[in-house]
Amino acid sequence: MSLLEPTSCDMKDAEELLHAVTLRMSGGDPLDSYLDYFKAQGQSQCTNVWSKGIIAYRCRTCQTNDSSAICVVCFKKGNHWDHDYVMYHSESGGCCDCGDRAAWKESGFCSAHQRVQVLESKVKDELLEPTHFAVQHVLRELLAWVKKLLDKLLDDLNAEKTDLEVSMVMLYLEWSQKICAVDALRSIVCYDIVHYKILHQTDASTSPLEFLLDCLGWMPEKLIEAETTLYLQLLYKNEFKDQFLSILRVKYENMIFLAMGNSQYMKNYTHLDTNLDRVMVQLFNDPVFTTELIHKYSLLELFIGVFRRVVDCAAENPIDNIVDHDAIKCKVYLRPQGDLRLIVSHDDIAVHILTNEPELFPHFLGLLVKLQWMNSYDLSYDYDFDNSWTLAIQLEMNSMAIIFQLISRCYQSPLVREEALITAATYTFKALKQYLAQAMNTSKSVSLHIPLHRALSAILQKLVLLPWGNYERGFLTALKEKGAFNFSEDEVLALMDHPLAISVWMAQIRAQMWRRASEEFSRLELIYRGSFWHDQSMDMDILLLQFCTVACENLQGTIFIRIAERFNFKDMTTSRTIPKLPIRYITLLQDFMRLILLIVRERRNLGRTEEDEAQDKCLQYDVIQWLCVRDQTYSQLCRALSAIPMNHQKLNAMLEKVAVYHEPKVADRGYYQLKPEYWEEFDPLFPHYYLNELEEAEDRAVKVGKLDHYWRIKAPSAAGAPYDRLSGLLHTKACHLFLLNVLDEVRKLVGKDDTATAGEALGVTALQMMAVLVSDSCNKFRDADAKVQFQEPFDEYSTDDIFINIYVRIRIQGGPHLSIFQMLQEIVQANQCTRLVDSVRHVLELLCSSTNEKTHAAEVDSKGAEDMQRRLRKEQRQKAILDEFAAKRKAFMELQDDCDDDEEFEDGSEMDVSNTVDEASSCKTGTVSSSGALAKSVVPIAETEFLSMETSSEAKECVLCKRKKDDKNSSPCWIALVQRYNFPCQVLKRAEKVTNTGENTLVNDGSSHGLGLNGGLDQLITVGYSIESGNATSIDLSTVDHVQCCGHQMHYDCFKGHMKTLQMSYHPDVDASISSKRIDLHDDVKGVAETRQEWSGFWQANNNLKSAMECFCHQMLKVRKQSPNLHLNISSEFTISQALWEELALNVVHCEVETRDGFTMAESSSSSSAPSKRSEECIWGGDSAHWVALRDLGKLAILSNTLPDAVQDKGQWFNMLRRSLGLVGRRDKLSVADTATEPSPVLDGMDELERTIREIFPQNPLDFVETSELPESVDISIDSFHCQNETAGIQEDSGSSPLSCHLDMQEESEEVLIHTNTTQSELYEDNKYSSFVELNHGYTYSSRPAAPDPIAPDPQQKHVISFEDAKFEYEMREGNTIGNYSSCRSLPEREESILPEPQDTWMQDILKNGIFTTDPFRLLIVLLIISKGQPSRRTLLFMVKFAYTLAVLQTQIAVTRLDCEGSDVKSLVQRACLPFLRRAAILVQLATREYFRGQHGLSGTKAMDFLSLQLELQLPDCDLILQPYGATEALTTQLLSLYRRNRSTFELRKVPRKTLLHKLPRVFQELLLENIHNKKKCAACGEMPTDPAICLICGMLLCCGSDCCRKNGIGECSRHAAAESAGVGIFLLLRSTQLLLLRNNRTCMGLSLYLDVHGEPAQEDLYLRRSQLLYLSDLRLNEVRRLWMTAAFDYDSYILRNSQSRPKVY
Repeated sequence: MSLLEPTSCDMKDAEELLHAVTLRMSGGDPLDSYLDYFKAQGQSQCTNVWSKGIIAYRCRTCQTNDSSAICVVCFKKGNHWDHDYVMYHSESGGCCDCGDRAAWKESGFCSAHQRVQVLESKVKDELLEPTHFAVQHVLRELLAWVKKLLDKLLDDLNAEKTDLEVSMVMLYLEWSQKICAVDALRSIVCYDIVHYKILHQTDASTSPLEFLLDCLGWMPEKLIEAETTLYLQLLYKNEFKDQFLSILRVKYENMIFLAMGNSQYMKNYTHLDTNLDRVMVQLFNDPVFTTELIHKYSLLELFIGVFRRVVDCAAENPIDNIVDHDAIKCKVYLRPQGDLRLIVSHDDIAVHILTNEPELFPHFLGLLVKLQWMNSYDLSYDYDFDNSWTLAIQLEMNSMAIIFQLISRCYQSPLVREEALITAATYTFKALKQYLAQAMNTSKSVSLHIPLHRALSAILQKLVLLPWGNYERGFLTALKEKGAFNFSEDEVLALMDHPLAISVWMAQIRAQMWRRASEEFSRLELIYRGSFWHDQSMDMDILLLQFCTVACENLQGTIFIRIAERFNFKDMTTSRTIPKLPIRYITLLQDFMRLILLIVRERRNLGRTEEDEAQDKCLQYDVIQWLCVRDQTYSQLCRALSAIPMNHQKLNAMLEKVAVYHEPKVADRGYYQLKPEYWEEFDPLFPHYYLNELEEAEDRAVKVGKLDHYWRIKAPSAAGAPYDRLSGLLHTKACHLFLLNVLDEVRKLVGKDDTATAGEALGVTALQMMAVLVSDSCNKFRDADAKVQFQEPFDEYSTDDIFINIYVRIRIQGGPHLSIFQMLQEIVQANQCTRLVDSVRHVLELLCSSTNEKTHAAEVDSKGAEDMQRRLRKEQRQKAILDEFAAKRKAFMELQDDCDDDEEFEDGSEMDVSNTVDEASSCKTGTVSSSGALAKSVVPIAETEFLSMETSSEAKECVLCKRKKDDKNSSPCWIALVQRYNFPCQVLKRAEKVTNTGENTLVNDGSSHGLGLNGGLDQLITVGYSIESGNATSIDLSTVDHVQCCGHQMHYDCFKGHMKTLQMSYHPDVDASISSKRIDLHDDVKGVAETRQEWSGFWQANNNLKSAMECFCHQMLKVRKQSPNLHLNISSEFTISQALWEELALNVVHCEVETRDGFTMAESSSSSSAPSKRSEECIWGGDSAHWVALRDLGKLAILSNTLPDAVQDKGQWFNMLRRSLGLVGRRDKLSVADTATEPSPVLDGMDELERTIREIFPQNPLDFVETSELPESVDISIDSFHCQNETAGIQEDSGSSPLSCHLDMQEESEEVLIHTNTTQSELYEDNKYSSFVELNHGYTYSSRPAAPDPIAPDPQQKHVISFEDAKFEYEMREGNTIGNYSSCRSLPEREESILPEPQDTWMQDILKNGIFTTDPFRLLIVLLIISKGQPSRRTLLFMVKFAYTLAVLQTQIAVTRLDCEGSDVKSLVQRACLPFLRRAAILVQLATREYFRGQHGLSGTKAMDFLSLQLELQLPDCDLILQPYGATEALTTQLLSLYRRNRSTFELRKVPRKTLLHKLPRVFQELLLENIHNKKKCAACGEMPTDPAICLICGMLLCCGSDCCRKNGIGECSRHAAAESAGVGIFLLLRSTQLLLLRNNRTCMGLSLYLDVHGEPAQEDLYLRRSQLLYLSDLRLNEVRRLWMTAAFDYDSYILRNSQSRPKVY
């Protein structure tokens, strides 16, 4: 022994000393290596222990009890994937049971613990003493520091200066845990912690275990959990269990009562109780060894005694305030209650209590007596409700859980269950008799709590299930014969008074008689019969009332009167009463009859036949009733059925039988719908319906179930003895007299209009009771001639036969003496009460069937019955007519919607179809005037059939004022969003560089037919790189300004006011990536001019249109600058045109990338997308609202080419383009060698390029004068013209490949300047009448405008958008909208924010680096920007051909660097050029508004094929460009002369064929294992995230909302989204499976991507508490992908509705 003082008070010294002791213990080896040596020898049992929050598994197939679990490692090594397993987050911690035969089946052991017998490893003899020394040193130091910490805590429990003590204790606990991971060292620790004695006081010594248990409850939570983990490791040894329990038994009671008497100890008791749970589960996991421990240490007496003492202490208060004691409030009783329940869960222990130690059961019943009638209420008092009623319910539920488990375990033991249950019933009846003798004599209070009565019901529930063939009255006879039940009639009536009082109280609450605190009492009533408690409360009370009904012979009449007496309706059962019942008692009277029917009809706990057991009739009945209320999800059904965990296998089988499962939609859950054939089993008297649920079920019974008489209830099924006499409750004189009085009340009520509804409800319930009575009497067949006619009234009924009493008239003072039959005849005339009349007829039909002939009642009322049938047939005909009308109306509305989608004009103007066809035909032949063609050629001839169905569109409603017209009689318009979005950039970043063609996915069979994006090949794209800077030139890498129609319409004034409102509440950290603006075009412009002068006149007449375009460009440029507060000075009309074309190009690129997989957009969960007709362009895929915005943006871009002031700038840029192509001043300086030969390749190339430029710009040369002046916005160095000073020398080698022919050109050193002698007028004359001839097919097209009227209505656009007020542009500049925030600031600040006109980028790059280095589609847009006026289709196709030639040559250079030849070259070139062709096709389609359907018959996804696009765009085959002597040789040669290898290079990239989010596993649990279990760390902070989130765009693991990664107040997820996705973030939260959607400052918690097998989201299973396997929902994932691809985070209704504007905290 040694004194309890620490050796060292410094952490470093303690660690060094511990290290030295450890080295001595391990023989000089490192501790980890020493432990690995033991682990390598194998262990028969896993000893892995985990703390709370760690992932673990349960396998219902392999576990032997409900608490068994295994760790992740053992689960993976075991064969459990096909088992019934669950993964869960451990709430309190646990230990692995793999290898423990008492807790886990051997077949479920993992591969590491499947050995039949493993000898326990032992420490070497020479190391045994050092090992004991090391363990004892650690234990001594541990206890010394625990004592030091305890002294500080007792001085001041909240002392904060305990960090050193806590750290030192953790140091020694962690060392102990580490060495206990192996059996050999664990055995030594088990010995020393019990037998090593330490002197902690001058005269007292103790073992380390005793001292630690004494101090356990005072320790901080961290140390309690660590110490508990150590105990769990030691408890793997059964020997230590015995020693541990011998010490714990002494400390146990002190731990409990110390918490009750010490407030400081109580504050930490919750942590102690939680960790003791972990210890007790491990201590009692072996049933055999647990039985030995119970006998040895009398644990049952200990736990029952402590439990009872806790309740006794609480009961020292008045009985109705028992729950106010701290022992109940702090739930101290849960410790002995939980331990007792844990022991009883073993079958042997439960049987042992009732067979070997039956005297223990009365002790527990005595505890229940203490809880009888607790927390009672009195009608005359006012109550200040707190949580006392909740505490009382929890106390009873936890106490009764032991009884239910004890009885259930005994029932599962066939050999002794009869004896055990009879013994339990004997003691319970005895306890009840003693209690009833002294309770409820004068008390007027009521309470929900009668646990002693419900204990008897639990026993009766199991007794009835046993076979009692030798007993006449079943178990009732057995109880009487064995002396268990010897109650007199008065005692039976007293026994039923308690549950009856509760039923009456609940009825009074429903009748609003407890007006004081009525809401709280109503909540109590809902809990009493709700799923949370009804199986332990209401169901048990009804069963006891049923037992009392049959307990004694001929007691049914007395019981009926007793029940009526408790409801204050005794007079109605004993005498004839005058109808004078107050209206407020009608509900109470109905509840009385419902209770009688419930006692007679309820079969839930009355025993089931083998057939019922096999079909599970009880479960089927419950499931059907709840599905009648509404379509239910699986979790809703589980909650509605019972609070006790369901048998999911049975429930799934039942749902498959009676219900239809509906797969979940995007934003919905999967649900079950009742099959039509099971609606017949709907029961309106189902006792667990709330009032609103009953009303819903009745309404659905008519509308969904098509039940014409749902109020007709069926007779109950036959019940076994002794419950076969339950119907005798109705076959009594008291019941018949009561029915007579009730029908008299009904007769009176239905005679008045103001009480007819109440009378009908009362009458229907009374007739339901009568129907059950008559149906039960039908088994006794009556002869029609035997009935007696009673002429004189009687004072009372002389028999219990309803077939006689129905005709007996009973005298009544002061009223008519009517019989039941006469009253039915009067009531049946109340035609306004349909249900009541039908119920009467149902009773009469039952009476008819009982006599086998037509009764007098049927004869008298035959006429009425015919009238009723006639009326019913009439109602059915009317219903059929209404249904037919509704169907026709629905079809008409659908057709109308289609027609509305086809509308061309918003203002309802009509179009003459015949004129349209004629004019279109004339346009084709060239016979119509140019202005007419301009106005009408927007409609293709193929649309004539569609146009014939058009009707005037209806004006849409403004989303703000909810009106179709505002005060100015203006129509609503769409709102467009301009937003930064880099979706194409993200796709290209995922591309892989193509290095060779060895992969099978890079080449195909060489055929171009069917080559599209939907095939099995990877998609290729050519990317150019500048050698000097290394930057890629692909247009995909541009930050896209995405224009999206948001889907909302509003008036101009409403829009302006809305913007002002937002401006007032806007914060300085305004979202810089989004701006809203109306896209405005005039509707009333029917024709436009052709000449420059005519265009000037047009713009003068439509100045507001120009203002709208300028405002829209203003918004786009602000978004591009990422600053909404800037005021940009846009003075140049050329800048407007350039901005619009570039914006259109970027959106076309976005659309092309978005639709590469041929994804046709399905119906989304959002209503925010702008509706549009599913036109040919939308067959490409993508978001329809994007196509709406693209069409309008294309109109604006084309229209901007006609701005008069932009002509001069276009001319300058045209000359600059010609210079960059080497066409200005170069012919004169050519060398003699280049011009000597005929024909000259260089001259031919220049001529071909010159002709191409003339075709592309047929109008520009007319007005352009060659000048050397540059636009002010351009600064081009001499390097930009370097490509002009080169001459290519072509090697004459006919055998060389096309590439070598062009790339081996030698540069000329001499620079020359020549001037062309061709005048611009000559150029124009050469081009004026030329035709575009397609090289392969010879198709000729006339030179006509492609998009003659960009302002004319688009037949494919559902909503034509108008700009109504030119003042809007001025207001935008003044800052009255949210887009211009600067008006809120001072004038100097506004002046500082004004920037000069934005500098050009695309044009500058092309002129500086040459056209060969640029992206082909960007070059195509530049050509359109430079062009003047509206380009014709012929001109467009020439531009496409020119850019396509460049694309082929660039790809050829990239392909040549690969090791391929022959057909592979062509295949790769085609695949790499396909993205450009698709973009060009979309652009041509937008510009011409002619869809690709003409001669080639293209439709649907065929428009995406390479060959189809090549044919439609009239492009030459790529072979003709690649061949050295092809038709385009001269042009190709000239273009390649501009290429310099030291300036740029090209390479092929493989881009995803289908753009997807980060790949997720099918099962969510696999994602948890990958990231949380494997402790994957955050890249930013290097720690495991507290709340981990996975970016679904790139797959990175991030910390969500954690301070560790927050910088400048911005969370890591927000920073990641801003850096990688232009502010768009999609993150999967691993703790809850929810989505976190970010869009700059807006945050939305989205739906879960993972659903269980029943289609329910994981929000129901936060932190896997339901332990359900979760599977990836492809539907939801595709919807998120659609929102991501279409940049819908700014307009989707669901996202906006659920978003919050907050700082970037995530």
